[in-house]
Amino acid sequence: MSDYMVQLINLKKEFKEHIAVDDISIDIKKGEFLTLLGPSGCGKTTTLRIIAGFEEPTSGRLLIDNEDVSYKQPHERDVNTVFQSYALFPHMTIFNNIAFGLKLKKFSKSEIKEKVMEVLKLVQLKGYENRYPSQLSGGQKQRVAIARAIVNSPKVLLLDEPLGALDLKLRKQMQFELKHLQQKLGITFIYVTHDQEEALTMSDRIAVMNGGKIEQIGVPDEIYERPKTKFVADFIGEINIFEAKIKTIEEDNVYIEIEDGQQICIKLKMLSEYTLGIDDNILITIRPERMKLSCSKDQGKNVLLGTVKERIYVGSVQKTVVTLKNGKEIVVNEPAGYILDLGKDRKDIFVSWEYEHAVVIKP
Repeated sequence: MSDYMVQLINLKKEFKEHIAVDDISIDIKKGEFLTLLGPSGCGKTTTLRIIAGFEEPTSGRLLIDNEDVSYKQPHERDVNTVFQSYALFPHMTIFNNIAFGLKLKKFSKSEIKEKVMEVLKLVQLKGYENRYPSQLSGGQKQRVAIARAIVNSPKVLLLDEPLGALDLKLRKQMQFELKHLQQKLGITFIYVTHDQEEALTMSDRIAVMNGGKIEQIGVPDEIYERPKTKFVADFIGEINIFEAKIKTIEEDNVYIEIEDGQQICIKLKMLSEYTLGIDDNILITIRPERMKLSCSKDQGKNVLLGTVKERIYVGSVQKTVVTLKNGKEIVVNEPAGYILDLGKDRKDIFVSWEYEHAVVIKP
């Protein structure tokens, strides 16, 4: 028996001259919460629609629980989909909305009541069964949509940007509720979003998509802390990216020159994934929260000299925009309570970071 609930094998989808999904392969484990993350038009929703059966692949195979369902109809697959628009029946009570699929499957009245009341309790809507969708808030409607999808106990639940219509505070609350619900049910969730924070908060693994391809797949901290491509580094959260050239290699240290002419050092082991040598070009990425500001040069670390362009207070952090000699701007995020006092007139500033906080990417 396979440990995988869903397997995408060399999946491709073409629309006339446009390739929406370009030869992707993913193995999704039973009970896993996997998120397809990427910008609009990257192919994530088309991939979800292929899994749901709403689109047929141009080539490749799709297995669900070891069964090839590549060209089966949606109702022939043990999957359910939750949409951003809720898609509830306005003329039906909440009970009847959730019970709709069970009635089609000819469950007895007693079985339907038992199952509906069970999922209402699970999504914290017990007592709402006789209300109508118009009497519910956006978050409550989304819970009903989820309840309707899980009442049939599908092997896979597909979620297409289900929290996109909610306000920020409610969306954050629902992220935790959805994750806890998935853990309780043990159902395989495949979630589509363009929201990086949402993906990092909820997922067991994230597949970052771009141009119909998968740029990187991994656990959230790996995607955030060790991006494999410039696209992933730039798309997931804030990041500072330097174009650099390798100048000298001395034992464990590699000295490189960044685009404004300043020199910094990285460790040789950071190049272990690549075949690189003197005068080769690389990209260096550092997260803004890994950088520190100082009024004096901090020895034993990488240090760049720049000028303060502006400081922006955003609640939990203060962002400082620093301009380097060539006009390049970098951002440093200081946590509240640890903000460096630069005084009124100070312009020159040192930006430093620990060697291990930089990540090397081959261009």
